[in-house]
Amino acid sequence: MKGDKVSYENNTATNSSKFADHLHNPGNVNVVYQDSITSSGLNNFPDHSFTIIIIDECEDGECITELNNYALKSKQLFIHLPGKVYNWKLSPNTLGRRLIVSDIILETFSPTLKHTFSPLNRYEMILPDDEIYQKLSAEFSAIHKEIDSEPAFPELIDARVRLLTLMINLWMEHIYGDAALVNTNNLAFRFHMLVDKYYKSQKNVAFYADELCITSNYLGVLCRKQYKKSPSAFIKERVLLEAKQLLHSSDKSIKEIAFELGFRNFSHFSYFFRTETGTTPKSYRQTMNKVNVS
Repeated sequence: MKGDKVSYENNTATNSSKFADHLHNPGNVNVVYQDSITSSGLNNFPDHSFTIIIIDECEDGECITELNNYALKSKQLFIHLPGKVYNWKLSPNTLGRRLIVSDIILETFSPTLKHTFSPLNRYEMILPDDEIYQKLSAEFSAIHKEIDSEPAFPELIDARVRLLTLMINLWMEHIYGDAALVNTNNLAFRFHMLVDKYYKSQKNVAFYADELCITSNYLGVLCRKQYKKSPSAFIKERVLLEAKQLLHSSDKSIKEIAFELGFRNFSHFSYFFRTETGTTPKSYRQTMNKVNVS
């Protein structure tokens, strides 16, 4: 899978489009690792992705964001999100690493993790203690190793990224507390949590609108603004994600999976899966099994 690996050490706005094509093409890994950083590179990254930056060694510099001006120092970690402006000014000899992660992985996160890596989160920098820094640094290195392995396994890389994001989330919770991480009054976030709770039994948009005490039309406005998709598409994505995970990682029959996900019969589930993916559940499972044994 050599074609899946990208050297992205000297990024500029001129090659971000090419990189975005790599990150979101089918069959490619969903993560790109950089073992060096530059001011111009950090100021640009593709849409439909987020970045995690770890500053290993830094004597001076600043990062200016919409929320704050940060004086740079060693062992800081930053989260950058699409749709926001960042202005980095790195001092010479600054050492750092960056992961650029496709939103494809973000869709597999729990609601709390999604909040941490969404524009709703206002905590974009953490300064971990030495022990946590070493753990975060080790995960960066482990992801790098997996990306460089032959063959590379995208699902293993994705799992490593999820572990790293969970570590970041737990450290943020330790520093700022639960209230700082999750705005439970945000209707879009509450919709997200409700879908995670009820998607197997409730696939009707009206159910979620009623739970939130708003109209279906208003829920549509909120969902499109926050998640760039309709409530119906959001629910379908959650169902499809679970379907893929069960087909890939469980020994349950396709009929059992269909009933677990709330479909009345196998044919309804098969039609849904084929409409959303272009392939049948059986073909998808066979393809994933071949990948696992190859």
